[in-house]
Amino acid sequence: METGKIINKIAHRLRRRSQAVQKTVGISEAQGRILDYILVEGARRPVYPKDIEKEFDLRSSTVTGALTVLETEGLIARVPDERDGRLKKLVFTPKADGIRAALQGEIEETEKRMLQGISEEEKAVFLELAERMLKNLE
Repeated sequence: METGKIINKIAHRLRRRSQAVQKTVGISEAQGRILDYILVEGARRPVYPKDIEKEFDLRSSTVTGALTVLETEGLIARVPDERDGRLKKLVFTPKADGIRAALQGEIEETEKRMLQGISEEEKAVFLELAERMLKNLE
């Protein structure tokens, strides 16, 4: 019971920090989670609507609605993939630069605080164990 309890406390504190930044830039928690995901994952690889469905365990129609709102507000754009024009990549728009900077700053600051006093080896062990726990719950 202690494992779940501490994970819930960490998740709650992470959510609270994110919500504070999201509120200052005028986006909802759901919008913030999606934008955070696009920001972090988009730095590594192209992000598509299917990725959002899988990451947040959402139906296609729910994701489409959320992305339409973000697109209508001018925060993201769906652009054709260079290799397969049927796929639409999710990217930040120039209008979202301020929000992107605020979200990036919050993510980096939170990660820095959370890992304070933790070695790279300890971080690697934690991530491996957390991945295994997550997989056990599938």
